[in-house]
Amino acid sequence: MVPPHLSSPLSVMTNREPTSPETEVKTRIFAWCSAWSSIGGKLPTDKLREIVTDGPIRMVTDFGGHMTVNVSLDSYSAFWSSLVSETFSEWSLLIDSPIDVAISGNMATAGFHARLQGVTHENTRKSQHQHSRQVFEYAHGVWRLVQEQTTIAPEETCF
Repeated sequence: MVPPHLSSPLSVMTNREPTSPETEVKTRIFAWCSAWSSIGGKLPTDKLREIVTDGPIRMVTDFGGHMTVNVSLDSYSAFWSSLVSETFSEWSLLIDSPIDVAISGNMATAGFHARLQGVTHENTRKSQHQHSRQVFEYAHGVWRLVQEQTTIAPEETCF
């Protein structure tokens, strides 16, 4: 048997093995964390936009001493872009634990630990551990992020 010719995007897509909903959600989480990594010292909002829902989102960050709540990607991106770019010249968000996923109908929840790390403008390295819980909704054939709650221990925050 001759293997299929793979230079065509159509042949790659039509020969793709089906994946489980859990795997699809985990793939979206890896994409979210990857999209959080800076490009030229900026938070790439356009890459984040590809992952979130088109409607309202709920994004909560608990710093221990205070919390921020955002209900749109634009306000979330504005808050975080300012915070990370004032602190870091370059940064990345890495998954630091297994990802626990639970699926119920068209909704999924996922929990994981992550590490935000980067190089400051003073050329020192900083990192913080955080726990994230994300909620995804399956709509139009794609899992979209609709809610995130991130908790950062006050003694570990970089900000």
